[in-house]
Amino acid sequence: MNTSPSIDQILEGVLLAIEDEILPALNNPKAFATAQMMQSLLQGVRQTLPVMDAQLVDEHNDMIRTLVDTAAALGDATGDAADRVRGRASAFGAWDPLPAPVDRDAVIAAHTELGRAIETTFLDLDELQRAGISSADDAVQVVRAHLGPRYVRDVQTICVGEGFIGRS
Repeated sequence: MNTSPSIDQILEGVLLAIEDEILPALNNPKAFATAQMMQSLLQGVRQTLPVMDAQLVDEHNDMIRTLVDTAAALGDATGDAADRVRGRASAFGAWDPLPAPVDRDAVIAAHTELGRAIETTFLDLDELQRAGISSADDAVQVVRAHLGPRYVRDVQTICVGEGFIGRS
């Protein structure tokens, strides 16, 4: 019989193989801990799969708003960095919000491009802060307000049980 296991089923198989075939054969405590850490990371991936596409669409739309709000927070700040921030806000602010569901490859490509825009915006905001432009502080807070909940969500989604197994 031909089957097409889902990504979740493949990951479950790998987790079971580590549990049943690899862990019992490991005598080295560091190797054992590493194998358990691998299990934890794989389980985190499994927990992320069902929500990944919806999160990418939500983040896509929020990154557009973040770039527009960041430029607005700069107020009348001048300079090349401020112009670059406004240029990104203008370019990406013209993008339409993504509906869900959409083609996964298109979402990932758009999410990556917007993510790079957020990264370079941070660099420009740093330049503006170093130049003493106080509105850049407000603009940084706009980006941080976007990123903070993402980090919290990722930790809540990816951590398993007692959390990641660390090394001492």
